[in-house]
Amino acid sequence: MRCGPSSKKQKKIEQGDVGSDEHGDCWIYTAIKSDTKLHLAHCTGKRVQETANELMTTVKSRGKVPDTDNKATFVSDDNDQYTTALLRNFDPDTINYGQLVKERESGRVVGKTRKIIFGDFESGDIETVYVERYNLTLRHGISRLVWKSICFSKCKNMLDDHFDLYQCYTNFIRPHSTLAIETPKWIRNIERTPYMAEEITNHPWTWREFLMFKGGS
Repeated sequence: MRCGPSSKKQKKIEQGDVGSDEHGDCWIYTAIKSDTKLHLAHCTGKRVQETANELMTTVKSRGKVPDTDNKATFVSDDNDQYTTALLRNFDPDTINYGQLVKERESGRVVGKTRKIIFGDFESGDIETVYVERYNLTLRHGISRLVWKSICFSKCKNMLDDHFDLYQCYTNFIRPHSTLAIETPKWIRNIERTPYMAEEITNHPWTWREFLMFKGGS
């Protein structure tokens, strides 16, 4: 996902400028676990291979190590940076990876092609709608990501800090409607956060509980 420019606009940046990687357009790479809506990882930076590599390195550090009997499945758009990043971090025999390639005319999507890059799974399982919907949620929830707004980030470090905080909010505090457990009509549905769905906690946290939490050493 692309976000607004920092203190110097992209068109004014020349190759070789001091600090050019800290100015202009910034892209946000996100990894979402589709079944529990867990915001697993994110990385901000230029749309280059190193940014995708950093994202997948973080994903690897936060998930279970896949094997040939329990493969991990990844789906993305047609950005081939992910292919390289996955192969740098995982044994290709332990993962499935597919791409959803969208065909556009005059800015409108007119077709979709599902491609299995490697692995063995159904092409019908290749879908990116959940992460696209999450990107929309991010734009509504984080003013820094709104296009042509006075709220855009002028400092990459502040953008990173804001995104880290939002990750905690969406995983710990904000219940997700699709994760709710249905109950009889006269009983309110049981709301769940992604961390509840992952069985990391048993209740939605409050801001006070989150801010006062003291982690282990």
